[in-house]
Amino acid sequence: MLVAGQKATAVYVREADLIEDGPALADLAKRYLSSNADEKRFRWLYQENPFGLAQAWIACDSAEKAVGMAAVFPRKMYCNGTVIAGCVLGDFCVSPEYRSLGPALQLQRACLKFAQSESFALAYDFPSTAMVGVYRHLGFHPACTSVRNVKPLRAETYAHSLHVSLPRSVATAINHVLSLQNHRSSRLSGMEFALEDTACTTEYYRLAEKVGSSLGICTIRNAEYLNWRYRQHPHLKYEFLTARRAKELVAYCTFAQSSDEATIAELFGYVSDDDVMKDLLRKLTAVLRARGVAIINLPLLSNDPRNRLLRKLGFWAREAVPAMCFGREADDNCSQMLLMHGDRES
Repeated sequence: MLVAGQKATAVYVREADLIEDGPALADLAKRYLSSNADEKRFRWLYQENPFGLAQAWIACDSAEKAVGMAAVFPRKMYCNGTVIAGCVLGDFCVSPEYRSLGPALQLQRACLKFAQSESFALAYDFPSTAMVGVYRHLGFHPACTSVRNVKPLRAETYAHSLHVSLPRSVATAINHVLSLQNHRSSRLSGMEFALEDTACTTEYYRLAEKVGSSLGICTIRNAEYLNWRYRQHPHLKYEFLTARRAKELVAYCTFAQSSDEATIAELFGYVSDDDVMKDLLRKLTAVLRARGVAIINLPLLSNDPRNRLLRKLGFWAREAVPAMCFGREADDNCSQMLLMHGDRES
């Protein structure tokens, strides 16, 4: 944790070279962020992003040893129908012996200066609790929160996550009720749902143009971006569940399964079309239940209109984490952001 007032050893921050500093950046991320943050992830995330190269900074001590890093990743976004350049901050870490406020402030100032430059109209971040303190010290405050919505498919597993013990008879009864909730008949006709493992094509961009430009602020989900972000992910296996009417793509969700949990990274389609979204999520629930999945996670911003739909489908709001938004398009538009789990990069 970053501790204000902790004695700091002198460090300096410089712009990183993605080629020469790549191994050092990957090593820092692997040590302090995730065991999966290896050089393969580094190439994918920093150098192969279809929206452009990442920008990174590296903190070094007096012996030129890399002791911290931070990065900004470009995005192309819709903002009220107009295409803008955006970015997301991520991969912020500092080695334990340098976790005073000073090095963290140096790294974050470098990130913010770049993110607020003329290159970008809007930037966002999903900071850790410790990083919120750094933001506040620099005069930035959360724009909203991201809420983890949870749909339990098996009572025992969900109760265990809450550290509650359920008698077997009670769990059996609850599981029966949970199963019945997903068997309501659809009001739609001619809708086809399918799990697809082929590369995304231009039909996804056509849907993005029709839908995304009407959603306030959201990432442009063209085929190139979706294939990079999900099909080519170096470590996670993402799956696509699509909804089509007369063979036309009208909505889809992207999810990853880990053990007995699944997390929805994308839920995209007409936000106002509740019936399509309901049937899409019910179909996904049926698929995951058959696989033995016990919990579905779906993080959404607290002001996302889809939260209302999730309550009807048996999702419960759990913990909330802060979300930051800044830039010249931020003041009037943060309340219209539609950001999900797939929009973060750390």
